[in-house]
Amino acid sequence: AAAAAVGGSLSSSCASVEGAGLLGGNWMLRHIAENSQQPFSKYSLEELLRLQELSPTERLLHLDNVLHVGISKIVLLLQDLPLGFGSRGPIREVIQDYVQDLRDLHDNPPEDPNRFKKCILEIFARHRGMLGQIARGLRDFQHEIGEGFEPIADLNSTSLADICEFVPAVQKIERTLDDFFTIRTTLRLLIAHCLQLNPEDRGAEIGFAMHELMQRIPDSLRQEGASGPQVRHVGAICLDTRPSLILIEAYRHAQFMVQRRFNRSPPELMVNGRTAREFLVEGLEQPSLDTHFPYVDIHLYFVFFEVLKNALLTSMRKASRSGAEPSPVHASLITGTSLMSENERTVKITDYGEGINRDDMRKVWSYFHSTVNEQRGDPLSHTAMSEEDGAAPSRLARAGNRGLGLAVSRVLVRYFGGEIDLHSIPRKGTDVYIYL
Repeated sequence: AAAAAVGGSLSSSCASVEGAGLLGGNWMLRHIAENSQQPFSKYSLEELLRLQELSPTERLLHLDNVLHVGISKIVLLLQDLPLGFGSRGPIREVIQDYVQDLRDLHDNPPEDPNRFKKCILEIFARHRGMLGQIARGLRDFQHEIGEGFEPIADLNSTSLADICEFVPAVQKIERTLDDFFTIRTTLRLLIAHCLQLNPEDRGAEIGFAMHELMQRIPDSLRQEGASGPQVRHVGAICLDTRPSLILIEAYRHAQFMVQRRFNRSPPELMVNGRTAREFLVEGLEQPSLDTHFPYVDIHLYFVFFEVLKNALLTSMRKASRSGAEPSPVHASLITGTSLMSENERTVKITDYGEGINRDDMRKVWSYFHSTVNEQRGDPLSHTAMSEEDGAAPSRLARAGNRGLGLAVSRVLVRYFGGEIDLHSIPRKGTDVYIYL
């Protein structure tokens, strides 16, 4: 039934397979339909840590099975979207890339570990620019809807972000994209985690490839000083995650980007009432005050970068219009005892920028929101800063510039049971709460 539901259009994605003489299109459709019916769920930090108890062979077999199921579910999710969204050129390319993944996995089974590891690294790299493809698909879809429903007189053009809550089909697209990014996060996290659990895979070739692909937090950031404890990792999990370090590193990258955009210094970052430098120095001098906890640090970096980038942008826009110096951005690492005791399970980031109108508050988490900004010609829209702009030192940081940053950030925070919330007053500023 699942194959029949999507067979008409999905078969075009599989046709090249049969034409190349690799795998018949009928086999691929059946494989996707069967695997998509298998159970699939997110991983908790505890479940990821327990994978180290498996042998390397068992881990690769487990990874292979999860990849087949997850990729098959992604193909059906994207293919079955309403209003022809799955037929947009960039979205078709994403679907075809995932079909290619299944083909490669079939040709490189885990029974041959070296070939399999090379295969999954190639799969990881293949989807490096996927955020850009999704953003282009959203933009094309918004443009087509806008042309199909042209307003009369001086009314604004149709905006999918504005009508989302009133149109069930658009709501389904939003929910499906949440599901898609959740499954994608699971697959990429599991690839990185399983490979890095193997000591032999931390060598030159695979180790370098994983560093390049994951864009892990630089080693200099992980060191807490000569007398401080070393940061430990089990696979992709940092056992000693200290959000303040990641927060400050994300701020440096966002600061660099915004400084190039405005050609002037962005606001300073204050952490628990101190400058970022003062906060770090005090933390190094009193390491016993710090509370560390296990987390996937690269997820935290992505979220912090996106929120700080938005905070700096709105602060700079307000300052440019008023002619005043931008107010500092404040980060509060909220704890149960004192501000210096880093039980950093809640992070509040406050800016004193333009704020957000009440009518726009519900749209900030929409995948269509950024494409609307770009179409209105906002030169500071997030999608306007392309990956090729090179403003941020990190490729991962530039990934947030696709305009999907807040929506994807919410997926990442929720992945391990957290939440992200936003409160704003127009012309006064915005508070973002990140619960880990």
